[in-house]
Amino acid sequence: MEAGSDQAASRWPIRGRSTASIVLAVLGGVFVLLGAILLYARAEIIDQQGFADHAAEALADDEVREVVATEIVVQLAERGSADLVAARPLLESVVDTVVDTRQFREVFRTAAEEANRLLFVRDKRNVAVDLADSIEIVRFALQSVQPKLADQIPEGVDVELAKLGRQDFAKQSLVVADEIRLLGIVAPLLAVLALIASVVASPDRRAGVLRAALAIAVAGTVLAIALIVLRARVVAGSRGEDELTDEQVQGAVGGIIDAFLGDLLGWALLLALGGLVVAGAAAALDPERTEDPVMRVRRRLTERPRTTAGRVLRGVAAIAAGFLLALDADQAVAIIGLLAGAYLVYFGAGELLLLLQPPETVPGEGRVRRKRELARAGLIAGAVVVAAAVAVIAFTSGDAGERRAAASPPGGCNGSVAACDLRLNEAVFAGTHNSFSAADSPGWFISNQRHTIERQLEDGIRLFLIDPHWGVAGAQGRVRTDFEAEQRDRNRVASSLPPKILAAAERLAGSLGLRGQGGGEAEVFLCHSVCELGAVRMVDELEVIRDFLDANPGEVVILFIEPYVEPAEIESVFEEAGLIDQVATIERGAPLPTLGELVRDDRRVIVFTERDADGSVPWYLDGFSFVQDTPLGATEPDELSCDLNRGDRGSPMLMLNHWADVFPPRRGANVDFQTRKEILDRARRCARERGLPVSLIAVDHYDLADLVDSVEQLNRERIKAARRRTTE
Repeated sequence: MEAGSDQAASRWPIRGRSTASIVLAVLGGVFVLLGAILLYARAEIIDQQGFADHAAEALADDEVREVVATEIVVQLAERGSADLVAARPLLESVVDTVVDTRQFREVFRTAAEEANRLLFVRDKRNVAVDLADSIEIVRFALQSVQPKLADQIPEGVDVELAKLGRQDFAKQSLVVADEIRLLGIVAPLLAVLALIASVVASPDRRAGVLRAALAIAVAGTVLAIALIVLRARVVAGSRGEDELTDEQVQGAVGGIIDAFLGDLLGWALLLALGGLVVAGAAAALDPERTEDPVMRVRRRLTERPRTTAGRVLRGVAAIAAGFLLALDADQAVAIIGLLAGAYLVYFGAGELLLLLQPPETVPGEGRVRRKRELARAGLIAGAVVVAAAVAVIAFTSGDAGERRAAASPPGGCNGSVAACDLRLNEAVFAGTHNSFSAADSPGWFISNQRHTIERQLEDGIRLFLIDPHWGVAGAQGRVRTDFEAEQRDRNRVASSLPPKILAAAERLAGSLGLRGQGGGEAEVFLCHSVCELGAVRMVDELEVIRDFLDANPGEVVILFIEPYVEPAEIESVFEEAGLIDQVATIERGAPLPTLGELVRDDRRVIVFTERDADGSVPWYLDGFSFVQDTPLGATEPDELSCDLNRGDRGSPMLMLNHWADVFPPRRGANVDFQTRKEILDRARRCARERGLPVSLIAVDHYDLADLVDSVEQLNRERIKAARRRTTE
């Protein structure tokens, strides 16, 4: 009896010490996790220099810099003259250059330091994180290119990226900062003490080291996974506003997170990998157990736990993993990759450290079994990769025509089922003049529109007035006009531009290395008079239209071309863009087709040209045999006329040229042209005077007011009129 009691007493202290070691290891892991976060926050976020360094690193990210530059330009345009909007591309090119200068980085770093002081240092007043000093840099840079434009930037304007004050979250951040400064030292010390105590308390020092190492590895892995999830969630939840797209904002947010928390992820991975290496060594060098330590880990993961708590934990983990995989497969793959990498590190460390044991302690049969399992796993992984590749190829194969045929077109034509019965000249198309010349598109120094053709399509624009020119792209993406390829006298083009504008274009061409540049081969670009002031490849814009039509099978668009390129070259560009199968050939003497007929035939692109319709390209239609338009030259709305300009009175379609005819095109000059009342009144007046319903309305800066809504109203009136004729 006494012997049995002695044996039980000897077992309980050992078991108690093991339990204490496990508890201390878990506590140590928790403190490692908290300590890493708090120490990093103390050293890299709350510390003023660390915070400023990370802010500067964020600014070095291309996507962050793009958003900062865009925000500066937008606020300058909104707070300054309305005409700054038309010059936004020029502002963007100047600001993009300025943002990458040493002076701007110093201003930005100073702003970051001020934000840090407000958030984390007591007795500091409210501060707006602004870049007011940078505006002086922008104004100075702009003076060398466009002095008059520089003068329109208002004095004393503050461009704010963020506004912080004591009354909001800054008050809480001060309390948190005080706590982090203390806990950032205490938590790591507690982690070290708990892990050392875990090893000391263990009756088996090797097992104690194994527990401590696994605690560190788990803490590092949990932190890494948490950072991956945090980044994905924050980026996915970021949305663009006004001039910033979701993609731009999400890219910038991702860049900021990487700059401020990227090093913390590095810390987490070092903890995880370091802990796994030590754990692998401790497991491999177990003299009492000859079973492969990796096999032991796998067995514990695959076999059902014996305890109720173990089963509950395993079930909850499986459910959480299932939800993650179902809701966010990309994020799940990243986490699985991290865990797989950790397992491989553990496996590799164990394999290498097994070599330190005497040969007889490593069962040969076990090595053969591991080789078989690795070979089997490799074959399975290879099969999965091949299957995935086949699936991707199968999913992405097939041409646009096959994908379009498989799609189910929505009901209606240009947004209305009733509009399908309207003939081409009965429907009204909202249009843009110099559609390609967009402030949102990089490189435009003079713009007629604010948004690109892609955005215009989304907003309801269905008529595009475009000018194809021959151009040669330079190394920096700038384009020079190839007047020789156009076979036109340069003076003819120069005469359409004010001398100062042409001189500015010449200066820009020279400063950008375009003057006299051989460059590559000439291509067809969309430009306004000269490509030095801005250009986009015609094929790229036609591909945008093609993609839109593929996604919207009920839409019909009209292109009205002022060509400086031969018809055969225009046809080649349409073929290259994959839009050739969509163009419609219309006979001048026959009744115009209805929108429904164009949609059913899948010939939903009408191409008019101002000249060169010689019949060599049947769908390249003589625009002014189909269209009659109104005069140009109005600078005020009361100067707009309904008189005949081009075409003749037998042309079945009437187009209103409805913009301020000033050069350079100014947004402010078009404000009064764009009211709903002005558009509707003129359309109805010209229809009465000309005895022909208005079919096409083209404007500058379509987004100023109500063009699309006005056109929808006119189309509703046309549908009612058509129904009345049918019932009569």
